[in-house]
Amino acid sequence: IMDTASQRFGAVDAVVNVAALDTLFGGITDSPVEDWQASFDTNVLGTVNLVRAATPHLEAAGGGAIVMIGSQSAMLPQVMQITYAAAKGALQSSMLYMAKELGPRKIRVNTVIPTWMWVPPVQGYVSMTAQDQGVAEDQIIAGITANMPLGEIPADEDVAECVVFLCSDRARMITGQSILVNAGELMR
Repeated sequence: IMDTASQRFGAVDAVVNVAALDTLFGGITDSPVEDWQASFDTNVLGTVNLVRAATPHLEAAGGGAIVMIGSQSAMLPQVMQITYAAAKGALQSSMLYMAKELGPRKIRVNTVIPTWMWVPPVQGYVSMTAQDQGVAEDQIIAGITANMPLGEIPADEDVAECVVFLCSDRARMITGQSILVNAGELMR
């Protein structure tokens, strides 16, 4: 992938990793080992392999940006997805080490951490939950946004704008950081 991107565009300036196996539900007592392995293979090792492949290309370009998409579930449990949350937590820790290691090569590494995003899976969840509870979808959305000071589920465009910023030269001195895009639901 990196060779093709470099050949097609002349260089690799930024890499955004949006790996997410987030369809495994359960807690510590009912999540099989296979779910843990699948979650870590996709969410952590897939990212690690992409970063390893991208590093020589970014270095050859004189530096660049790597942005990973995390998950607020790693810090704020809501839906029982322990394997997904644990993998995204491991990715968060890995980002810190990558930023330190790759910084001298002028490669910045950051993570964007969204909360619920108003995308088809969440829209489906809202619809299904409203139907199951016999209430209006607005009531389910109100429950989700109750702890969001901005009072709105972020759109995928909101997350994308943050990613574009971190890939741009405007963020040239930002590395090893996690930026929450969550309408203020969790503040740190």
